[in-house]
Amino acid sequence: MHGIPHHLLGTVPVHHEYTVQEFERDALQKISEIHSRNHVPILVGGTHYYVQSVMFGKSLVRQPRLDPDLRKFERSNEHKSNVELWNELREKDPVMAENWHANNRRKVLRSLEVLHTTGRKHSEWVWETEMARKHEDVLRCPSLLFWLHADTHVLNERLDARVDLMVGRGMFGELEQLGREMRDQGVELSQEDYTTGVKQAIGFREFQPYFHALHTNAPDIDAHKAAGIVDMKTSTRRYAKRQISWLRNKLVPECQTTLEKTRHARVFVLDATDLTQWTSSVRDEGLRLTRMFLANDTLPDPALLSPAAAELLGDVKPPNSVLAWKRHLCHVCSTKDVQVWLNGDDEFQQHQKSRRHRRNVQWQRKNAREEQADRNGYAKATHEEQTGTCEKFTQGEPTDTNDSDKPVQGEASI
Repeated sequence: MHGIPHHLLGTVPVHHEYTVQEFERDALQKISEIHSRNHVPILVGGTHYYVQSVMFGKSLVRQPRLDPDLRKFERSNEHKSNVELWNELREKDPVMAENWHANNRRKVLRSLEVLHTTGRKHSEWVWETEMARKHEDVLRCPSLLFWLHADTHVLNERLDARVDLMVGRGMFGELEQLGREMRDQGVELSQEDYTTGVKQAIGFREFQPYFHALHTNAPDIDAHKAAGIVDMKTSTRRYAKRQISWLRNKLVPECQTTLEKTRHARVFVLDATDLTQWTSSVRDEGLRLTRMFLANDTLPDPALLSPAAAELLGDVKPPNSVLAWKRHLCHVCSTKDVQVWLNGDDEFQQHQKSRRHRRNVQWQRKNAREEQADRNGYAKATHEEQTGTCEKFTQGEPTDTNDSDKPVQGEASI
C-alpha cells in the first residue's frame, strides 16, 4: 500500500451484518482522527450508498435505532408471504408501499419494522429527512470527488479479466475458508437468502452450487465451477452498471445541490478508458485538481475537461425524491412468471435504454412481423382456395337451372 495507512480493513467479523449506519459511525471517527493530525482523509471506492452516507449528514433516514437483533422482526413475520406483507404495508403506509415491489421482501419488512418500532410511518421519516437535506447545509466537509470513468466495452473487458485474475490468485480457497468460518459461527449457508451480511458479496452466491457439488462428490463439479465463473462475471458487470447509475442519478446530483450552499462538493470525471494515457489523463490531472482544491483555488468547470466529462456531467438533474417515485411495470420485459418493475421515472427511462429492453423490443417486433406474415399468408391461401372452387363451378358443365340446386359462391358442393 506504498506506506499509506489504510483504515477499516479486516475489522468486521464475517458473521456480523455490518450496516451502513455502523460504517458511517466508524468512518467519521477515523476521518476526525486524520483531521486532528492535519492530514487529508481519502475515502476510496466501495458502495456509493455508503460513501454518500459519510459525505452528507442526514443522507440516511434519521430514526430511533431499531432492535439490535436485526433479524428479530423478520423472523416474527416468516409465516407471511411477500404479497401479504406488501398488502399490510399498503394498508398502513401506502406511500412507501408504492415504492417497493411486493417481492422486495427486505425493504417491505424494513418499512413495516419502522412503523412497528417507532409508531410512525416510514414515509414520514423519509419526508423529514428530505426536507432537512433540502434546506440545511448537510455536506459535512468540503469535498473533491473523482469519478474514474471507462467506456462500457472497455470496462466490461477489465471486469471479466479481474475475475479471472481473482480465480488465479486463489479465490476458491478464500471462499472455502470464508464458508468454514461462517459455519463455525452458526451461519446457515444452504438457505436461499443472499441479501444479508457477507452473503451479498459477488462470488458468494454464484459458487454455492459448485461448493455443494464439491462436498457431495457430484460428477459435474467442473461444469458448476465454469458456470460460477460466468455468473460472477455477469454479476460484476451488472453491479458496475448499478454503481454508475447511482453516481449519475443520486450522488452527482446531491453534490450539485451543494454549490448553492456554504460547503461545496465538486465532482470531476477522469477518463481511464485508455490506460496508455493514465499518467496524463488520470494521475497528473487528479493531482492538479487536488492541489487547487487544497489551496482553495477556483476549480474549473468539471464538464469542460473532456468529452467524457461533458457527456456525464453536462446535464445533471436535481435529486429525485423517494416519495415522488412512481413504480413502472415494463410490459415488454415482463413475462407470465416474472414482472419487471422500475422505481421512479429515471430508473424506468434508464431501463428503456438498456440492452436487455432494446433486445426484447426487437424480438417482439420480429414476432409481430412474423405473425402478420402468417396471417397474410393464411388470408391469401384462403382466397385462392375460394377462387379455385368458384372456377370449378363456372368452368364445368351446366347443371340444372333450378337456383336452389346451384352451389353458392365459396361453398363446397356435395
